[in-house]
Amino acid sequence: MADAVTLFRVLSDGNRIKIAAAIMDRALSVDEIATAVQLPPKTVWGHIGTFQMVDLVEERLAGNVRTFRFNQRPLHEALKSLAPKREENLDDDLDAFDRKVLGDFLVDGRLKSIPAQHKKRDVVLRFLAERFEPQRMYGEKEVNAILREYHDDVASLRRYLVDEGMVTRQIIREVESEALMAGNAKVEHRILYWKPDESHEV
Repeated sequence: MADAVTLFRVLSDGNRIKIAAAIMDRALSVDEIATAVQLPPKTVWGHIGTFQMVDLVEERLAGNVRTFRFNQRPLHEALKSLAPKREENLDDDLDAFDRKVLGDFLVDGRLKSIPAQHKKRDVVLRFLAERFEPQRMYGEKEVNAILREYHDDVASLRRYLVDEGMVTRQIIREVESEALMAGNAKVEHRILYWKPDESHEV
């Protein structure tokens, strides 16, 4: 894994910043990137090669066309490696069982596995739910980023949190008003999550 200095040196080039922004949220072919950033495809290929050397792009094959999407994870991991090691504060009001479960499954601030036993898994889920602010809306990427700090299987953790009612999930359908009036409405789906505010429960 490249260190933070190397990664930011790669990103210090103005054209690479433009390319990273163009492929931040969607995968594009080199020709599409070239059009978006107004650079020759040959130049774009050179910058993509530099990104690949430090794992800052994910390459995908769409038919016969190779596409590229910016990969933020190396940046996140490099910065995290520089941060002071955080000791999770297991509050005194946790009962002995909760403390034992968290002590068994949290190693250096990360879960060594997701408990298979429901009772132990609930302890871990309650701990993870505390990472979210009550009533604040989170996009799926934000949720994944928070959960990935503790375990890579974010899909399972996200599903367990929703199934146990510790986090609420809602699909919002968005339609552009102009397209709707033109009779050519395209529905976009956004998935939002939030932690219920227990203080308002009856």
